[in-house]
Amino acid sequence: MGVSNKFWEEKLEEKSEEDFEKELEEIDNDVQEIQYESENTVELNEASFGGLAVLWLFTIVWCSASLFATVIIGSDIIADIGTGDWEPVDGIVENSYVSTSTDGEGGTTYCLHVDYQYTVDGRTYDGERISYTAENSCNSWSANSDDEYPEGKEITVYYNPTNPSESVLLPGLSGVDFFICCFFIFPLVGLLLLFVSIHSTISYFKGR
Repeated sequence: MGVSNKFWEEKLEEKSEEDFEKELEEIDNDVQEIQYESENTVELNEASFGGLAVLWLFTIVWCSASLFATVIIGSDIIADIGTGDWEPVDGIVENSYVSTSTDGEGGTTYCLHVDYQYTVDGRTYDGERISYTAENSCNSWSANSDDEYPEGKEITVYYNPTNPSESVLLPGLSGVDFFICCFFIFPLVGLLLLFVSIHSTISYFKGR
């Protein structure tokens, strides 16, 4: 019995040592796993923050450019609407032509120019503005737009009663180039980007 008891005591000690070693191994594995997850979490947070920073940078640049373009285009549209009550007077076309420019992709853009004369209260004025938005509106399909204004053609000019030297050929809404209004999609995209940036920022800090 003594031998048997000693045998089983040794077995129990060996078993205890094995269990202890297994527990140490499990603890070590858990620690390594926690460290790995922590490192991955840090790397993920750094990557998320980097993506968030890029998103905000792009949003700020886009919104700034869109705001600048909106102010310019909006002011021209308002100016055109303001010519709706300008006085009509007879005028004559002195010269008209279409200037061209080529972009980097080989496309051609056409801009219409019209020089005309008109007389108010016995004084002759020279004009060249078709409308305010038309000054900044060129396109790729108006190659022959000057055919509408041949030299010597009698036209109706609309002048500012408070400053007769200011004139347009297309007053009010008729002078608004509605194609240019397509550019208002850019500030709308800017608002969408701003919403996404704010939402992403809130989600990032909530997840930390």
